[in-house]
Amino acid sequence: MKKILLIILLVIPFVVYADCNRDKHAEYLKLADNITYDNNYSMSAKGFTVTVYNIFDGMYIMFGEKKYSPDADNIVTISNIKGGTNVILDIYANDGCSQIKQIVIMEPYYNTYYGSKDCYGYEDKLTICSSQFTSSEVTKTILEKSKYNYDNVIVQQEDPGAGGDGEPSLIQKTKDFLLNWGVKFLLLVITTAVCLYFYNDKFRKIKHGI
Repeated sequence: MKKILLIILLVIPFVVYADCNRDKHAEYLKLADNITYDNNYSMSAKGFTVTVYNIFDGMYIMFGEKKYSPDADNIVTISNIKGGTNVILDIYANDGCSQIKQIVIMEPYYNTYYGSKDCYGYEDKLTICSSQFTSSEVTKTILEKSKYNYDNVIVQQEDPGAGGDGEPSLIQKTKDFLLNWGVKFLLLVITTAVCLYFYNDKFRKIKHGI
């Protein structure tokens, strides 16, 4: 059974392209190297228009389930494409073979808040206010949240007494001085007091002949 399935799978490609003209296909593949396109947004239509050039006689484009043939100038125009659409254009030729070229375009979203009063003052602060086209759709909620987050950034205040990596403060310098020299001075006072007590006691004994 497995052998039969393997034979069927090997035969299918030849069945599908049984009428493929290899010589014509090779010629169309060379012509396909000249195919270019433009992608423009129409403010009035609120959509994108893809214009494909050098679609020569015998070629056509499949976009979804629709077939597009070139005009007299070898141009195919596809209009009213909504933002966020993943445009896949499969270009074929009348040679009975597989596609000769594929064009893939991920249409961005038009940012309706670009240049609007809602973005006034944030043009150089928020990307969604400085970009005419975005990878995701910008809504009123997203814009207001972005503005709020920008205006309410919590900046952690550095403790003035901590000193950090910068110049130590006067208070910190005083603390450091007391810690470094205070202990030494205290030890010196204690040592002096002990010595004075010892020698005074010894002198007193000598004086009284003890």
